[in-house]
Amino acid sequence: MGANGDKRAGAGERTDRALERLYRRYFLKLKTGLLKTYGSGPPDPEDVAQAAFARLSDRKDLTDIKDPESYLWVAARNIVLTEKRREAVQRGNAAEVERRFFGETCDVIEPERVFMAKDQLELVMDVLAQMPERRRRIFMLHRVHGLTLDDAGKRCGVTRTAAIRHVAVATRLIAEAVADAEAVRDLRAAG
Repeated sequence: MGANGDKRAGAGERTDRALERLYRRYFLKLKTGLLKTYGSGPPDPEDVAQAAFARLSDRKDLTDIKDPESYLWVAARNIVLTEKRREAVQRGNAAEVERRFFGETCDVIEPERVFMAKDQLELVMDVLAQMPERRRRIFMLHRVHGLTLDDAGKRCGVTRTAAIRHVAVATRLIAEAVADAEAVRDLRAAG
């Protein structure tokens, strides 16, 4: 290996040692602080602390970080907030599905309503299956898994604007298919 390879290996070893020192110094403090600030989870404080250190370890050079403890706290806070937003989206989506498929109250689930809900779900799955892969994936990541549009777009290699457009088109196509199916059902019931 040449001189440049030796320098890179040396820099990598120094970064690993620095990261190890930071881990020993701040991990327990970060985990304990997260527990006090956000509770026991979800997300789990230990998992968040690990993820914050993972973000730090993804950096090639740690020398430009003036205050590693602050960096870790900001990373951890962002991880917690992203997870809380994702959970809120999932709860909202679950409530919306329940409201749409079963109405405002679900105390008594009648067989007819269950059948209609299954039909609607099958219709939605068919519409999703006909979409281009990227659109379907972005829609599922955002609406089902609760990722932000930025994160869903990044995972699929598109901008936030493109992700917004994909979700809007997918939502419109699903809404149109459900409305058309309801219109056909209403016509059959009337005739």
